[in-house]
Amino acid sequence: MPTLFQLKITDTIHAKNEDKQYLCSMNMYAIKSFIEFYLKANTHYNVQSDFLHDFVNTVLDTDKEYYIFRQLEGIRAWLKQSNQTIPIQDFGAGSHKLTNNNRKVADIASTSLSRPDKCRMLFLLAEHYHCMHILELGTSLGISSAYLGAASSKAKVTTLEGDPILASIAHEVHTRANLKNIHILTGPFSETLPDYLSNCKTIDLAFIDGHHQKEATLRYFEQIKLKCNNDSIIVLDDIYWSKGMTEAWQTICTNSDVTLSIDLFHIGIVFFKKELSKQYFPYLPYLYKPWKIGLFS
Repeated sequence: MPTLFQLKITDTIHAKNEDKQYLCSMNMYAIKSFIEFYLKANTHYNVQSDFLHDFVNTVLDTDKEYYIFRQLEGIRAWLKQSNQTIPIQDFGAGSHKLTNNNRKVADIASTSLSRPDKCRMLFLLAEHYHCMHILELGTSLGISSAYLGAASSKAKVTTLEGDPILASIAHEVHTRANLKNIHILTGPFSETLPDYLSNCKTIDLAFIDGHHQKEATLRYFEQIKLKCNNDSIIVLDDIYWSKGMTEAWQTICTNSDVTLSIDLFHIGIVFFKKELSKQYFPYLPYLYKPWKIGLFS
């Protein structure tokens, strides 16, 4: 039986490998964007506000380990071993890595799902801020929605997926994880999102991970924002996936209702708390920028 220390070392190695794979998979635009991001990024030594300090320490830089993480990563491993090939209906911008409309489930699980560190961050966001009404755009195979649903059995997670076959596999994933608080709506976002919002009173946490196009992303943000409250959080995936996605992210950061925007490069997070001052905060773990300790920044 491995010790907790051995498990932590293994997780660190896996995280570094994932970062290497992520960097190697980036297109030229993303590589150029990462260099610019890296030069301006802060570490936890540059955090000043109490709210941001709490966020960094409890959501980003934390050693918290939950049993459900192991269980869900076991399911991810099971998906990566699947020999099933399925036809894909892609309603968004497609994939940089998979272009064939007939794809192996194993390939989707290996290239298109949210990384484990990103999924854990979503779990900790939902748990720490007690998010009870959660919306996800882009279910895929259901791993990220499983993490969101696992944060609290009292939470209600609604996840939207355009492809019915992917939705059925996601349902199986949720069943394997014994998660009964996740509801999948199948169909184009242009139909399912307005339908969901018309019956929704408020959204505590939204994860936009689908249809990677500028106009669509801004439209979804504006639609979801109408159901947000002072404590709501919106997470946007792949904000440097393309120039259009970066422009959408920059527009969202300057939105008058957004107070705090946190840029993690692979993902962006915005808060609407009126008690916070307007701030854009690009962030990297101290491990990747050890000299930026706040003395000379």
